[in-house]
Amino acid sequence: MAMVPVFCGRDCGGDACPLLAEVVGGKVSRITHNPAAGAFVRGCAKGYDLAHFHESPERLKAPLLRTGPRGSGEFAPISWDEALDRVHRGLADCRSRHGDASILCLSSAGSTGALHNTERLTRRYLNTTGGCTVLDGSYSSAAASYALKRAFGKDYGRSGFDAATMVKSSFIVLWGANILEARLGAELSARLVEARNRGIPILSIDPRRTRTLAALGAEWLPIYPGTDAALMYALLFQLHSEGRIDRRHVEARAEGFGELIEFVTGARDGIAKTPEWAEDICGVEAGAIVGLARRWADAKPTMLIPGYSIQRTEAGEEAARLCVALQLATGNFGVPGGSTGSLNNRLPTPRTGSIGEGDGSGNAHVPIVRWADSILEGPPNYPSKIRAVYSAGGNFLNQGADIAKNRRAFETLDFAVCHELFMTPTARWCDIVLPAASPLQKEDIGIPWAGNYLLYKPRILPRESGERSDYEIFAALAERAGLRDAFTEGRSESQWIESFLAASEIGDVETFRRTGIYFGDARERAGLGDFAADPGACPLGTASGKVELEDRRWTAWKRTPGGESLLLITPKRMDRVHSQGGDYPAAVRENRLEMNEADASARGLSDGDTAWIESASGKTAAKVSLSRSIIRGVVSLPEGSWFAEPDAGDGEPPIAGAANALTSTEGTKESTSCVMHGIAVAIRRA
Repeated sequence: MAMVPVFCGRDCGGDACPLLAEVVGGKVSRITHNPAAGAFVRGCAKGYDLAHFHESPERLKAPLLRTGPRGSGEFAPISWDEALDRVHRGLADCRSRHGDASILCLSSAGSTGALHNTERLTRRYLNTTGGCTVLDGSYSSAAASYALKRAFGKDYGRSGFDAATMVKSSFIVLWGANILEARLGAELSARLVEARNRGIPILSIDPRRTRTLAALGAEWLPIYPGTDAALMYALLFQLHSEGRIDRRHVEARAEGFGELIEFVTGARDGIAKTPEWAEDICGVEAGAIVGLARRWADAKPTMLIPGYSIQRTEAGEEAARLCVALQLATGNFGVPGGSTGSLNNRLPTPRTGSIGEGDGSGNAHVPIVRWADSILEGPPNYPSKIRAVYSAGGNFLNQGADIAKNRRAFETLDFAVCHELFMTPTARWCDIVLPAASPLQKEDIGIPWAGNYLLYKPRILPRESGERSDYEIFAALAERAGLRDAFTEGRSESQWIESFLAASEIGDVETFRRTGIYFGDARERAGLGDFAADPGACPLGTASGKVELEDRRWTAWKRTPGGESLLLITPKRMDRVHSQGGDYPAAVRENRLEMNEADASARGLSDGDTAWIESASGKTAAKVSLSRSIIRGVVSLPEGSWFAEPDAGDGEPPIAGAANALTSTEGTKESTSCVMHGIAVAIRRA
């Protein structure tokens, strides 16, 4: 038996979690925690299930050629040579007939790492062979990234905080942050539990009583989705009206704060953003808003942890900006135990080499939420007419907004190819499906989602059943274009890893390979702490040298739903990574609609009934789960379940519960980012 360091490299909010594989007789018998990482940096259930993920009978083991209509799931196995020849010809034909930008890079972070990064490798291959159309932003954090990059300028990448600084916190606010289900790094969960055990008060602002809230025994402040900015305005109003904001301190560190206060007090538009004003919008009682403002100002330091959910709403950019404004206003910005209000993982990781994307300077660009629109519409609304799609490490057809539109887009394509481990909905709609290696079959360096460390894993298991790594596949395709050396730079996978380690800050490489982990020197970093302490001596990389709070106040709110409409939220589930995978085929094809008991009763629905959920974009069906852990007027349908094909169900409603059947590609007004929460829906018995 051997214990070998490993990480899964899946984009779950951990990306690189320290694990050990127990190898017996050439097989991985189980996955455990790597004790070299200490007590706080830990994996999750998905990582511990890695052996099942690898061994699943659902794994694809041979290249597949579509033989029936798109989406039918009718494929025939073919050889690797035939598959690669067909892919090369399909892409070359699109380039010759329609130009380089006719190929859309539809890859994502299904595999992360210094080398085996699916999004980066796809772009590298397509850039090497002529270029393509690429997607801007991400479904994860596009609105927040847009707003925070403008607020912090060049220092955006060091505006987060290390989870270990939580030991200095006096009060922790989880605003739409369901940490134990939707991970924000491999360390934050354990640090939250430690804070709870020390008696630190934790408040969760969320439409649901989440598992995180229940496990931590946290306080719950329910709120309607999409109204977070209204509550934040009211908190700022209360802080200002009670004279709790040190304006001189704040304005030495921020541009635009005065204009924000003018808006909050009503000097701008005649509407004071009082707690009473906010109560009618967000559903939080005025007295609770007053109490929270005072508590926030008195507790030093207060750590605000914004979840990604609050920026996946209409005007999500403003919610991100106001998180920063609240921490500035309360004196908690950039101090250990506090936070800047930024996304927590915006800090550097230890230096190491990684594979580059190549020269993409001539590529066309499309907002990620609009990829299907760009295929369907083309010029002049979009820069290119897309005729082919290359997908690796993603399930865009299911995970992108508006599944019905995504299917229509795929129907128009001349050619579509994907790398996959399982027959996902996207794979079903491709012409060629290439079987990809699992995390246990790839050597790599792990770059964590959050934290000052690096991980290493060897190739633990051989590739012996027909699967290949993404790097292998792209190198073989580049060879068919006469560009193998340009893609590989003459290096094998192991040679790339050697070069990355040589370029890294790791002094003892052998120890790193043996233990599987390297920690950087600083592990309790408070982002922008130098600027917060002395803004004159340490200015930010913005035009003013300060935090820049753009004057973009939004006044169109999602109000308390009326009539038959309810507001939908689409949270993550802790047992899967979005809609990736497929090793548990039944689980990815089912979902539950969580409803408040009173809302369900008003619609004649009981626990276990099947309900239609319908929005302006489409509809899906799911079994109902009655709950007292979600506020009235709001329903929850977790994202990630696979949609049912139209022939499923034999006339009965397809019980798929695919949340993206209900979402839209319109995006936010400010940055065209996705809107996945606060969606108006109608619900009726199926």
